[in-house]
Amino acid sequence: MDFVITSQQIVWICGFIASIWGVVKIFKELKKPSDDLKATVKRHDDLLHKDNERLNSLEKITLNQEGINRKLEEHTRILSDHDDRLDEDKERSNLLLKANIAILNGLLSESDKEKLVETRNEIQDFLVEKN
Repeated sequence: MDFVITSQQIVWICGFIASIWGVVKIFKELKKPSDDLKATVKRHDDLLHKDNERLNSLEKITLNQEGINRKLEEHTRILSDHDDRLDEDKERSNLLLKANIAILNGLLSESDKEKLVETRNEIQDFLVEKN
């Protein structure tokens, strides 16, 4: 049995291969916009994911900042309370010094009993206001 290949068969095989290649090329060209669109959507999805992560981190920072602001307000209030107490202590110290001076003055001269009574009244008024 002889196997003979004719030129017509070679032309037919080449034509068949060229036709297949053409179909593959057309299929690739038809699929290219879809592939490009998929790649673009994938890129946009990655960018959107990164943006969401950044926004979430900014929200966490904002929440953290709100917590810091609340603590700062609380500490400011505490400091204000301490300042008020400090002012009261200063006033109390001044009254005690006045009382000591009045006592010393009273010991020095018996005629200044009115000053002692006035100082005592100031001390009593202060104590009554604070309690």
